[in-house]
Amino acid sequence: MSTTEPTGDGLLDGEDTGVRVELVGEDEGVRRFEPGTFMKIGTGMITVVLAIIASYSLPDLSFARPWVRREPPGGLEFLRGDRDDAVPFWNLIGRELLGEGAAKAAAEQEVAATEELATKVLEVADADAAPIVDREVIAAPKGDAIPPYEPQPEDAEVPKQPIELAQPEVLDGFYARLAKSDAGYAGAVTRVVHWGDSVVAADHITSAIRAKMQQRFGDAGHGFHLLAKPNASYIHKAIEFRGGEDWSRCYIINKCKSDGLYGLGGTTVWSSGGAESRFSTSDSTPNGRKASSIELWFRAEPNAGNVRVRVDKAEPVIVATAADEAADGWHRIDVEDGAHTFEVRAAGGGKVRLYGVSIERDVPGVVWDGMPQLGAFTSRMLYLEPSHIRTQVEHRDAAMLVFMFGGNDLLLPAHRLDQYKDDFRAMLQRFRAQDTPPACLVMSPVDHGFREGQRLLSNPMVAKITAIQREVAFEQGCGFFDTQAAMGGDGSVARWRRASPPLISGDLAHLTDAGQRVLGHMLYTAIVAGYVDYRGRKG
Repeated sequence: MSTTEPTGDGLLDGEDTGVRVELVGEDEGVRRFEPGTFMKIGTGMITVVLAIIASYSLPDLSFARPWVRREPPGGLEFLRGDRDDAVPFWNLIGRELLGEGAAKAAAEQEVAATEELATKVLEVADADAAPIVDREVIAAPKGDAIPPYEPQPEDAEVPKQPIELAQPEVLDGFYARLAKSDAGYAGAVTRVVHWGDSVVAADHITSAIRAKMQQRFGDAGHGFHLLAKPNASYIHKAIEFRGGEDWSRCYIINKCKSDGLYGLGGTTVWSSGGAESRFSTSDSTPNGRKASSIELWFRAEPNAGNVRVRVDKAEPVIVATAADEAADGWHRIDVEDGAHTFEVRAAGGGKVRLYGVSIERDVPGVVWDGMPQLGAFTSRMLYLEPSHIRTQVEHRDAAMLVFMFGGNDLLLPAHRLDQYKDDFRAMLQRFRAQDTPPACLVMSPVDHGFREGQRLLSNPMVAKITAIQREVAFEQGCGFFDTQAAMGGDGSVARWRRASPPLISGDLAHLTDAGQRVLGHMLYTAIVAGYVDYRGRKG
């Protein structure tokens, strides 16, 4: 039954009537539900269960999985947010339940720190930087004495990842040469030869470290350059290169020369006449604006022809490459320090076979050779004939050799890793077979990734290749730079992809131009930190 009762004033001070409803009868205390209610609830629960099952059964629905197993490489990276897609709310809750909230926050801090570093590195374009000012040249004293270390403001920057050394003195030979360049001693040129696979192509990392080192220690010239492009990615910055199309050529990864004589840069060219290459100093970058010498690298052979080298509009110099016995040869032409154009042309008289040119300055400073070997597995570098590459490196008079291979070796099956270790060791030994070998630095490959549904995960082979390279580097007396650690460790491929601007390309294997410059800066700060430590130990 129902009754009505008067009530007090309402909010509008009007007269209100309240209704009280009482349920009485035989079913008092028992609640009734509409027919079909439980069927709807059951159907909804079944739908949720089927949806969860589908998220584990279909890769495209992996983003919706409410629980993720903590198995590398898939689980932890997913929970901490190394992905490009939105995260379901139940995974946000699951992160906290599994203790992954802190890891997620750390990952976000890593992204922010990387973006901050990128902003710093990229804020000044090469074209906007002031030309490098040459330091005062002083006569070198007798012996190995150097003046006291004078710190520069940028020397205090703490590296994101230091160079790892088995013993503190491993790179002392390199740092000793660098100290003389830093002091401005006449003739103190510190040369570094930097080989690598596609990560070095287009001269991104090498141009970044070259520019930084020359701004800090002096610009002693561009360095080594091939006479023809082995592929479209062979591009050098801070120098202008034209021509080269008419040279016949052989690139080391194709194993097209049975004698193994590919030269320091991994590509040899030949012509019986007419092929030409032209090099000019650059006026669009802070470095590379001047040169005072060009050196031709060639193979001397019986009945070989001539090479014409012309500097600007001067009378050309004819270089005869014929010799009674075959051997590697060099011819250097000195000019006044300044802006120049160099032409190298096969001048007939027989076939000439060349390896490249080195363009330098006779001033204290750094030369950083970029030697990209696009597509090269480490084993391909063993195609170089041992005595040939030993002589080539010896003539270059390098203070340090840098090796950055491994990106292509990630494709190797796991059972080939023991052979890979042997190949990597053999490569270092072959390049450093001189009586007094240069210092050596091994850079591990950048972090590579793959997609699993909507997730971006690190390739687990990166850590395996890195571990092998570290072990062999220490064994062979080389320094080691852990590139993956510098990028932020396992899972960094996703964070570098998410950075603004993106630092790794969509193939999750190659750095963008911005990423190359950031990594070059990281290597630079690591080298300078090692130099500061050396000066602290040696005075």
